[in-house]
Amino acid sequence: MLKRIWMATIVALLCAPGAMAQVIYEEDFSGSDGGYTVTDDNAPESPWTYDSVAEAWFTDGTSEKGEPSHTRLTSPLIDITETGAVDLSFSHFYSIEGGAWDGGAVFTSVNGGTFEQVLSDAFTENGYTAFDLIGNHDLNGLDGFGDDSVGYPAPITSTASLGTMTAGDTLAIQFLMANDEYSKGASLPNWQIESVSLTAVPEPTSLALLAVCGLLALRVRR
Repeated sequence: MLKRIWMATIVALLCAPGAMAQVIYEEDFSGSDGGYTVTDDNAPESPWTYDSVAEAWFTDGTSEKGEPSHTRLTSPLIDITETGAVDLSFSHFYSIEGGAWDGGAVFTSVNGGTFEQVLSDAFTENGYTAFDLIGNHDLNGLDGFGDDSVGYPAPITSTASLGTMTAGDTLAIQFLMANDEYSKGASLPNWQIESVSLTAVPEPTSLALLAVCGLLALRVRR
């Protein structure tokens, strides 16, 4: 009898709405640029540009400059509404110069802090494909997206864990395209972002934790 009660309680806790992933941000750029902004270094030939027909952001890289260039696409500030583990997902495809020369990477800023790269081991789906980049740019020695994405130009979904965040935090997401000298991917666009979303798994409530602890104590006593 106790075993049945124990199992039923665990199932109820795991299936409770508060413990399920909740979408806290979603942008598919349908009809607008989503409020994203672009900042550039060294005047790249093709900075991030919003395509109102494709309803997506894209960059075509740089092939004629004799110096490195960077273009950054940054989201508006996003309010975190749930305390818990936050995952970032985005739909995209890319054709970036291979050979570990150029790269695209994702960065985040929490509560207005410095943008930090989302590292390779944070990805749970379709992570970086170019490692220890050697190009003369800001991703030198780091990892990023490179060469052609699987099935290009069909979009893929990449997902990464951003760790635990607190309700009331703010988050900004940034996509960096880093090109060295005289470089461009084999196909155009070199990188296209079609949608961005965040999901959060709220932390268990104190009541739920007490219920689990109580059952554990009862089981130990038996």
